Amino acid sequence: MTRKESKQKIVKAVSDRKTLVYLVRHGETRWNAEHRFQGHLDVELSRKGVAQAEALANWIAEQPVHFAALFSSDLKRAVQTAQIIGRRVRLVPQLYRGLREVHGGEWQGLVRAEIEARFPGKLDMWDAQLNSFTVPGGESLPDVQERIYRTYARIVAEHPGEAIIIVSHGAALTALLAALHDWDLVATWQSRQARMGNTSVTVVSHDHDGNKHDLILLNSSEHLEADGTPVKQPAGNGEM
Repeated sequence: MTRKESKQKIVKAVSDRKTLVYLVRHGETRWNAEHRFQGHLDVELSRKGVAQAEALANWIAEQPVHFAALFSSDLKRAVQTAQIIGRRVRLVPQLYRGLREVHGGEWQGLVRAEIEARFPGKLDMWDAQLNSFTVPGGESLPDVQERIYRTYARIVAEHPGEAIIIVSHGAALTALLAALHDWDLVATWQSRQARMGNTSVTVVSHDHDGNKHDLILLNSSEHLEADGTPVKQPAGNGEM
């Protein structure tokens, strides 16, 4: 789909009383760059992450719709991203715990080599048994999918015919997109088809009558390309 075609679909979605949802992954943190599991730990944006969020905010402000509301995970890296966006579109982020990243339990703060040393074989179990494996002291991916979908459904139900922005996290957004489009969760995760880079944007329209979702834009980082900021590739499997 060309940029012109996507913009036409964006405008039409709002005029058809659908909810237009801009799904945003937060900007980069130092732990993202180190491939360190963040989970529910409150890690701030790096300088690069702030620059990414500012470029995204400028891009969002130029979209051909009026944004009615802005929602965010209550974790600092998402809140900071949402606040930067909010200043450009004159919205105050509404914070929801249900939009948080997967809880990394005892893996939080560790890189994969450290996890393997402390929990031998558990990373392989995580990769092979995504439908059932629960991170020690944390959540499973299906748990996260149920949580974020429930929060998402409550939000969009209140905004028919409006455009909204939701800022969340990599694994959580992957799980949400699989739920919205009835994609197999394990296959979606392993194929990385819905893994979003830092400040990447996916746009969907929600048809309230049929409870269906139309994917308009997937994992776009054109704001970074236009800004000259080096594009962060989607995180590898297992990074939270």
